[in-house]
Amino acid sequence: MNVDIKNIHTIYSLLTNHSEKVISIVGKAENMKAQEVLELAHKKGIKIQPKNTKISAICKSPNIGDLKKSDYELGKLILILDEVQDTRNLGSCLRSASFFGVDAVIIPKNNSADYANTAVIETSTGGVYDLKLYKATNITNLIKELKNNDYWVSGFSEHAQTALETKDFSGKNALIFGNEEKGLRSLVEKNCDDTLKITQKGKVSSLNVSIAVSIGLHNICNKL
Repeated sequence: MNVDIKNIHTIYSLLTNHSEKVISIVGKAENMKAQEVLELAHKKGIKIQPKNTKISAICKSPNIGDLKKSDYELGKLILILDEVQDTRNLGSCLRSASFFGVDAVIIPKNNSADYANTAVIETSTGGVYDLKLYKATNITNLIKELKNNDYWVSGFSEHAQTALETKDFSGKNALIFGNEEKGLRSLVEKNCDDTLKITQKGKVSSLNVSIAVSIGLHNICNKL
Protein backbone atom coordinates (compact mmCIF):
# COMPACT_ATOMS: atom_id res chain seq x y z
CA MET A 1 0.00 0.00 0.00
CA ASN A 2 1.27 3.46 -0.94
CA VAL A 3 0.25 6.89 0.32
CA ASP A 4 -0.04 10.21 -1.51
CA ILE A 5 1.60 13.03 0.45
CA LYS A 6 0.73 16.60 -0.55
CA ASN A 7 2.26 18.68 2.26
CA ILE A 8 5.40 20.09 0.70
CA HIS A 9 7.25 20.49 4.01
CA THR A 10 6.64 16.84 4.83
CA ILE A 11 7.82 15.85 1.35
CA TYR A 12 11.04 17.81 1.82
CA SER A 13 11.59 16.18 5.21
CA LEU A 14 11.01 12.72 3.74
CA LEU A 15 13.45 13.38 0.89
CA THR A 16 16.03 14.57 3.40
CA ASN A 17 15.67 11.83 6.00
CA HIS A 18 13.85 8.90 4.39
CA SER A 19 14.31 9.13 0.64
CA GLU A 20 14.04 5.32 0.44
CA LYS A 21 10.36 5.72 1.34
CA VAL A 22 9.64 8.08 -1.58
CA ILE A 23 8.66 6.25 -4.76
CA SER A 24 8.09 9.24 -7.01
CA ILE A 25 7.42 12.97 -7.08
CA VAL A 26 4.59 14.41 -9.17
CA GLY A 27 4.07 18.05 -10.11
CA LYS A 28 5.79 21.23 -11.23
CA ALA A 29 8.02 23.90 -9.68
CA GLU A 30 5.34 26.52 -9.00
CA ASN A 31 7.38 28.28 -6.30
CA MET A 32 10.80 28.30 -4.65
CA LYS A 33 10.00 25.51 -2.17
CA ALA A 34 8.65 23.27 -4.92
CA GLN A 35 11.83 23.89 -6.93
CA GLU A 36 13.91 22.87 -3.89
CA VAL A 37 11.88 19.67 -3.59
CA LEU A 38 12.40 18.78 -7.25
CA GLU A 39 16.12 19.49 -7.07
CA LEU A 40 16.49 17.37 -3.94
CA ALA A 41 14.47 14.55 -5.48
CA HIS A 42 16.73 14.64 -8.55
CA LYS A 43 19.85 14.43 -6.33
CA LYS A 44 18.37 11.47 -4.47
CA GLY A 45 17.57 9.67 -7.70
CA ILE A 46 13.81 9.77 -7.13
CA LYS A 47 11.57 9.42 -10.17
CA ILE A 48 9.95 12.75 -11.12
CA GLN A 49 6.72 12.93 -13.11
CA PRO A 50 6.28 16.50 -14.43
CA LYS A 51 2.62 17.46 -14.43
CA ASN A 52 0.70 20.72 -14.32
CA THR A 53 -0.20 20.19 -10.66
CA LYS A 54 1.10 21.05 -7.23
CA ILE A 55 3.93 18.89 -5.89
CA SER A 56 2.94 15.60 -4.31
CA ALA A 57 4.84 12.45 -3.39
CA ILE A 58 3.92 8.79 -3.71
CA CYS A 59 5.43 7.11 -0.65
CA LYS A 60 5.59 3.69 0.91
CA SER A 61 3.38 3.09 3.93
CA PRO A 62 5.10 2.96 7.34
CA ASN A 63 6.32 -0.48 8.39
CA ILE A 64 4.39 -2.19 11.19
CA GLY A 65 6.36 -4.62 13.34
CA ASP A 66 5.22 -7.89 14.91
CA LEU A 67 5.01 -7.66 18.70
CA LYS A 68 5.33 -11.40 19.23
CA LYS A 69 8.44 -11.60 17.08
CA SER A 70 9.93 -8.71 19.07
CA ASP A 71 9.60 -10.77 22.28
CA TYR A 72 8.42 -7.48 23.80
CA GLU A 73 11.97 -6.14 23.95
CA LEU A 74 11.17 -2.73 22.49
CA GLY A 75 13.80 -0.42 23.94
CA LYS A 76 13.93 1.67 27.09
CA LEU A 77 11.05 4.04 26.33
CA ILE A 78 7.73 2.98 24.78
CA LEU A 79 4.75 5.18 23.98
CA ILE A 80 1.30 3.54 23.92
CA LEU A 81 -1.55 5.60 22.45
CA ASP A 82 -4.79 3.91 23.44
CA GLU A 83 -7.64 4.76 21.07
CA VAL A 84 -6.35 8.15 19.93
CA GLN A 85 -8.77 8.64 17.06
CA ASP A 86 -8.02 12.05 15.61
CA THR A 87 -5.48 11.75 12.80
CA ARG A 88 -3.85 15.09 13.58
CA ASN A 89 -3.49 14.16 17.23
CA LEU A 90 -1.84 10.85 16.37
CA GLY A 91 0.47 12.57 13.91
CA SER A 92 1.47 15.19 16.48
CA CYS A 93 2.15 12.47 19.06
CA LEU A 94 4.38 10.64 16.58
CA ARG A 95 6.23 13.85 15.79
CA SER A 96 6.95 14.35 19.50
CA ALA A 97 7.92 10.70 19.88
CA SER A 98 10.47 11.07 17.10
CA PHE A 99 11.79 14.37 18.51
CA PHE A 100 12.32 12.95 22.00
CA GLY A 101 13.82 9.66 20.86
CA VAL A 102 11.07 7.22 21.81
CA ASP A 103 12.09 3.68 20.91
CA ALA A 104 8.68 2.28 19.93
CA VAL A 105 5.05 3.35 19.58
CA ILE A 106 2.07 1.03 19.97
CA ILE A 107 -1.57 1.65 19.07
CA PRO A 108 -4.62 -0.66 19.14
CA LYS A 109 -5.54 -2.50 15.95
CA ASN A 110 -9.10 -1.18 16.32
CA ASN A 111 -10.68 2.12 17.37
CA SER A 112 -7.59 4.15 16.54
CA ALA A 113 -6.33 6.49 13.86
CA ASP A 114 -3.91 4.63 11.59
CA TYR A 115 -0.19 5.15 11.01
CA ALA A 116 -0.68 5.02 7.24
CA ASN A 117 -3.28 7.80 7.13
CA THR A 118 -2.04 10.71 5.02
CA ALA A 119 -2.93 13.29 7.66
CA VAL A 120 -1.02 11.29 10.29
CA ILE A 121 2.10 11.14 8.15
CA GLU A 122 1.91 14.81 7.20
CA THR A 123 1.31 16.01 10.77
CA SER A 124 4.23 13.91 11.98
CA THR A 125 6.35 15.69 9.30
CA GLY A 126 7.62 12.24 8.39
CA GLY A 127 8.55 11.39 11.98
CA VAL A 128 6.38 8.28 11.73
CA TYR A 129 9.18 6.72 9.65
CA ASP A 130 11.74 7.28 12.43
CA LEU A 131 9.96 4.99 14.86
CA LYS A 132 9.42 1.31 15.47
CA LEU A 133 5.66 0.94 15.06
CA TYR A 134 3.39 -1.78 16.40
CA LYS A 135 -0.30 -2.55 16.76
CA ALA A 136 -1.78 -4.54 19.64
CA THR A 137 -5.00 -6.54 19.59
CA ASN A 138 -5.57 -6.01 23.32
CA ILE A 139 -3.87 -3.22 25.28
CA THR A 140 -4.55 -4.86 28.66
CA ASN A 141 -2.80 -8.06 27.54
CA LEU A 142 0.00 -5.93 26.12
CA ILE A 143 0.53 -4.33 29.51
CA LYS A 144 0.86 -7.76 31.13
CA GLU A 145 3.43 -8.85 28.53
CA LEU A 146 5.43 -5.67 29.06
CA LYS A 147 5.43 -6.16 32.84
CA ASN A 148 6.71 -9.70 32.31
CA ASN A 149 9.61 -8.12 30.42
CA ASP A 150 10.49 -5.69 33.23
CA TYR A 151 8.75 -2.58 31.92
CA TRP A 152 7.23 -0.15 34.39
CA VAL A 153 3.90 0.92 32.92
CA SER A 154 2.65 4.43 33.71
CA GLY A 155 -0.74 5.70 32.63
CA PHE A 156 -1.50 9.40 32.35
CA SER A 157 -4.74 10.80 33.77
CA GLU A 158 -5.95 14.18 34.98
CA HIS A 159 -7.47 12.31 37.94
CA ALA A 160 -4.19 10.72 39.08
CA GLN A 161 -2.75 11.52 42.49
CA THR A 162 0.97 11.29 41.62
CA ALA A 163 2.60 14.24 39.86
CA LEU A 164 4.70 13.45 36.80
CA GLU A 165 7.51 15.63 38.12
CA THR A 166 8.02 13.45 41.22
CA LYS A 167 8.45 10.20 39.30
CA ASP A 168 11.74 8.35 38.81
CA PHE A 169 12.03 6.88 35.31
CA SER A 170 15.11 4.68 35.64
CA GLY A 171 14.85 1.29 33.92
CA LYS A 172 12.48 0.43 31.08
CA ASN A 173 9.31 2.50 30.83
CA ALA A 174 6.04 2.29 28.92
CA LEU A 175 3.83 5.38 28.93
CA ILE A 176 0.13 5.17 28.12
CA PHE A 177 -2.07 8.06 27.00
CA GLY A 178 -5.77 7.57 26.38
CA ASN A 179 -8.55 8.75 24.11
CA GLU A 180 -9.05 12.48 23.45
CA GLU A 181 -12.42 12.65 25.22
CA LYS A 182 -12.57 9.64 27.54
CA GLY A 183 -8.95 9.37 28.60
CA LEU A 184 -7.64 6.00 29.78
CA ARG A 185 -10.11 3.14 29.75
CA SER A 186 -10.78 1.86 33.29
CA LEU A 187 -9.38 -1.64 32.69
CA VAL A 188 -6.24 -0.23 31.07
CA GLU A 189 -5.73 2.17 33.97
CA LYS A 190 -6.32 -0.62 36.50
CA ASN A 191 -3.51 -2.68 35.01
CA CYS A 192 -0.92 0.12 34.98
CA ASP A 193 1.78 0.11 37.65
CA ASP A 194 0.86 3.69 38.45
CA THR A 195 -0.99 6.69 37.04
CA LEU A 196 0.53 10.13 36.68
CA LYS A 197 -0.78 13.63 36.15
CA ILE A 198 0.76 16.74 34.66
CA THR A 199 0.63 19.46 37.31
CA GLN A 200 -2.14 21.98 36.67
CA LYS A 201 -1.56 25.66 37.46
CA GLY A 202 -4.59 27.30 35.86
CA LYS A 203 -8.30 26.56 35.62
CA VAL A 204 -8.46 24.30 32.56
CA SER A 205 -8.37 20.75 33.90
CA SER A 206 -6.99 18.83 30.92
CA LEU A 207 -4.71 19.09 27.90
CA ASN A 208 -4.99 17.96 24.31
CA VAL A 209 -3.47 14.48 24.17
CA SER A 210 -0.69 15.53 21.80
CA ILE A 211 0.32 18.37 24.13
CA ALA A 212 0.22 16.02 27.12
CA VAL A 213 2.46 13.55 25.28
CA SER A 214 4.98 16.30 24.49
CA ILE A 215 5.10 17.52 28.08
CA GLY A 216 5.35 13.98 29.43
CA LEU A 217 8.15 12.97 27.09
CA HIS A 218 10.09 16.18 27.69
CA ASN A 219 9.94 15.68 31.45
CA ILE A 220 10.93 12.03 31.23
CA CYS A 221 13.78 12.54 28.78
CA ASN A 222 15.30 15.14 31.10
CA LYS A 223 15.54 12.39 33.75
CA LEU A 224 16.94 9.57 31.64
